[in-house]
Amino acid sequence: MFSNYFKIAFRSLIKQKTYTLVNITGLAIGLSACLIIYLMVSFELSFDTFHKDQDRIFRVVSHINIANSLHKNSGISAPIPWAMRREFSGLEVVAPFHLTLPDRIFISQKNNKVKTIETNIEWKNPGSLKYILTDNEYFKILHYQWLAGDPNTALSDPFHVVLSQKQAQIYFGTTDPATIMGRTISYADYSDTVTVTVSGIISDWKDNTDFHFTDFISFSTIESTNWKEDAGLTQWTNTNSTSQVLVKLTKGTTPSQIESQFSSLMKKYASNSPNRFQNRDPKDEFILQPLSDIHFNQDYNGVYIRLVHLPTLYSLLGVAIFLLIMACINFVNLSTAQSVQRSKEIGIRKVLGSTRWSLIVQFLSETFLITFGAILLAFLFTPTLLSIYNSFIPSGVTLDLLNPFIILFSVGILVVTTLLAGFYPAVVLSSYLPVLSLKNHTSGKTTRKAILRKSLIIFQFAFSQIFIIGTIIIESQIHFMRSKDMGFNKDEILYVQTPWSEGNNKKKIFFEKIKQFPEVQMLSWSERPAATSGDNTTGLLFRKGKKEIEMNVSRHNIDSNFLELYGIKLLAGRNIQTSDSVKEILINEEYAKILGFNNPRDAVGQFIIYGEKTLVPITGVVANFNTTSLYHSLKPVFLKSEIEGASTINIKLNTKGKHTETIQNFLKKVEAAWKDVYPYEKFNYKFMDDAIDGFYQREQQTATLVNTATGLAIFIACMGLFGLIAFTTQQRAKEIGIRKILGASVQQIIALLSKDFLLLVCSALLIAIPIAWYAMNKWLADFAYHIDISWWIFVVAGISAIGITLITISYQSIKAALANPVHSLRDE
Repeated sequence: MFSNYFKIAFRSLIKQKTYTLVNITGLAIGLSACLIIYLMVSFELSFDTFHKDQDRIFRVVSHINIANSLHKNSGISAPIPWAMRREFSGLEVVAPFHLTLPDRIFISQKNNKVKTIETNIEWKNPGSLKYILTDNEYFKILHYQWLAGDPNTALSDPFHVVLSQKQAQIYFGTTDPATIMGRTISYADYSDTVTVTVSGIISDWKDNTDFHFTDFISFSTIESTNWKEDAGLTQWTNTNSTSQVLVKLTKGTTPSQIESQFSSLMKKYASNSPNRFQNRDPKDEFILQPLSDIHFNQDYNGVYIRLVHLPTLYSLLGVAIFLLIMACINFVNLSTAQSVQRSKEIGIRKVLGSTRWSLIVQFLSETFLITFGAILLAFLFTPTLLSIYNSFIPSGVTLDLLNPFIILFSVGILVVTTLLAGFYPAVVLSSYLPVLSLKNHTSGKTTRKAILRKSLIIFQFAFSQIFIIGTIIIESQIHFMRSKDMGFNKDEILYVQTPWSEGNNKKKIFFEKIKQFPEVQMLSWSERPAATSGDNTTGLLFRKGKKEIEMNVSRHNIDSNFLELYGIKLLAGRNIQTSDSVKEILINEEYAKILGFNNPRDAVGQFIIYGEKTLVPITGVVANFNTTSLYHSLKPVFLKSEIEGASTINIKLNTKGKHTETIQNFLKKVEAAWKDVYPYEKFNYKFMDDAIDGFYQREQQTATLVNTATGLAIFIACMGLFGLIAFTTQQRAKEIGIRKILGASVQQIIALLSKDFLLLVCSALLIAIPIAWYAMNKWLADFAYHIDISWWIFVVAGISAIGITLITISYQSIKAALANPVHSLRDE
């Protein structure tokens, strides 16, 4: 019986090739979007959900108050975990770990040779931060499968290391424990070279995790090395994101019970420091962050974690749902548009004994076949779309057709879409009366059906116009951020960051080499370029009489060329002199006002307390400039004459107006000079304007996503509109024929048919404007500097929607207007 339904459904779909193709394509596009979004969301939500007792696992994070400003840090003071073990109640396991950054790794080989691995670790690449110092407790919280070694003793002694299976393969070319256990590895950085022995091998995680560490060095190793000072195990007042701790609570213990114990712990151990800027504020807190929150909470610096914005995931889910609904609406409109053509078929079936239920099953069978075809087509589209948008789709997102969850998702989409898209058309078509159907007339509540169809079109176009408005605003904001004057020149400037672990002599040699190139107009040393994605701050104290202002201020280490190279204006006083130590400082206008000097000249000659007791004179005041992205407002800034720790070389080129080939040749010469000085280090450079564009990578990805969603929404809406205009022209065929006989011109007929649809689009615009205005204002609120939403944006969106509507309906309107009225007025 059911096979008969599908046979008839298949023949019916083949007969209506155009409508079938449009229906399948429309649904396939909507389903492709849903599938990709499902893959992305399910991938991100799967991180660290497989750990045993995950609801009792937390990371301890810091909330630090500095000058009445709250700073959140994923790390803690390094000694805290050891004190927690001794004095806290309610903790089953306390597992500290410290991220370490080796520059090179030396692996002993069986032939007495040494294999060298250059790590080239960058803090901005969380995936490369995979080397940690920890102890056996770590493996009591995160349970690994051990291929060799004992998890209870592997890291008990100093100078031992546990390796992941994949890392062992990289180091030794094998994962055979008998070959690897007892072998030695040396980790070298600027402070020391530490040689350790392999004491364990663990399997790699098969599931998604943020704890992707591969080298676990015993924490006790640092006691006999220069790493001890870097780890800061005695510094109670220093908070560093490289020092972190995981805890597992005993059953029945709440996070608040643990958090309440930190106050007494800090009072006991963190006594007042000689440095007033290292004293703990009484308002400082330590919070237990759930394991499930670590992947998504952007309040804390990711360090080793690729953080994901959870509201964005939810927004993606909303987009997927709306696109699927639009695809279903499109199907409904196209199906009902065919109702007149199928009225005779329905009448004959009913005369021959078909029940309404059998007709509903018949039409649902057709919908099922279309949806099934659309899903198959979506499976073909998805890999291509994943590769096209790989810039913001995580590399782990893939389409595995044998994955049970993908199969379940596909079946669920098949059933839901079949019912959602097919139920209403099936009920409508099966309700026609046989007598009227055989006369090409349809029956029952036509007005209500027309209202429903028009409402669906309004919904589609309202959703599309929200995306159009969002696209314009996002692109305008990105253009605004790229073009806004940040207070310094960014053109024809690039910078190179020298390896700070290689010392000062090499960087000076490299500096002198590139200084000789004719393309170089000016060079400058600094701690970092004029603007970066992050910020470095130092606590400063200003005293004048009874007035005392203490706060953290954004810091730049510079030489005397920095201001001229970046075109930063000096408002008062003089420039600082290049020095290896802090002898004088410049401050920006914002900091001068905070200190109470509305006239920049009044700040010149004043003294700032830097460090513990050092008095440093203010030699000048510079104009405000943005040191970070335009997410943030202007910050108080000071620039100090200390280039001992400066590792960035800023290069101003005199290549303006010259061919790209000239710049490329210059970069090749710089790279050659780099290789002469740093033969083992990778050469990296960045142009200042490209670096600033990089601040807004997330916005670029959002723009790409919104542009794609806009295109899909418009396409699907136009297909629905095409269905409705086809339905309308069929319904009004006799009216059009009579009007033509009475003298109506082709232009008048087109205007008659277009008017109603333009009213629908205008109605959709009225709905879309307040929704889009509210949503985009919320989005813009994240930026300290942003555009104002102008009236012209809504005008452009309205004109675009009207233009798209006219293009969509033009074919059917013109076809109806040019049709011979004799054919439309003929009645059987």
